[in-house]
Amino acid sequence: MTRSADAAPSPRLDAVVQMLRERAERVTVARRAVLEVLDGTEEHLNADEIAARAAAAAPGLHRATVYRALTRLGELEMVTHTHVGGAATVYHLSVIGTDVERGQHTHLQCTSCSVVIDIPADVLHPLASRLLNDLDFRIAPEHAALLGTCAACRATESTP
Repeated sequence: MTRSADAAPSPRLDAVVQMLRERAERVTVARRAVLEVLDGTEEHLNADEIAARAAAAAPGLHRATVYRALTRLGELEMVTHTHVGGAATVYHLSVIGTDVERGQHTHLQCTSCSVVIDIPADVLHPLASRLLNDLDFRIAPEHAALLGTCAACRATESTP
C-alpha cells in the first residue's frame, strides 16, 4: 500500500530529495512521484506498476517519463532494481549513506507460487567472500532473486 496523498513526507523521502539537490539534480514531478511511490510501499513493484501509481498521484505523467526517472535514479544509486524469475524487474528505494536508509536486502523467489521474500543481504556474505577469494568474482545479489521453493509449497508438495 502507498501512503495517502495528505500524509507528510517521510524522513527517508526528504533525505533522497535533499541528496538530489546536493548533487545538482532536478527534483522533477516524475522523479518525486517515483520516489513517493517507492517510499510508500514495501511491495515489489515493477516499472508499469510504479508508472500507474505515479500517474495516479500526478495526473498527466507519461509512462516513458517515469521510466526515464527510474533509469536516472538508478544511475544515481537512489533506486535499485532486482530481476525476479518469470516476472518484470522490480524496484526499491535505496538511500545509501544516510541515517534513514532501509536495511540492505536481497530476495528469494519461490518457483512454485512466485512469492518474493526479502532477506538481509549479509546472509550471502559468506558466499560472496568465497566467490571473491576462490574465483575473483564479485556478485551483486541485490540485482537478482535466488530461486527455490518456499516452505508452504514444499509442505503442499509432500502432502499426498
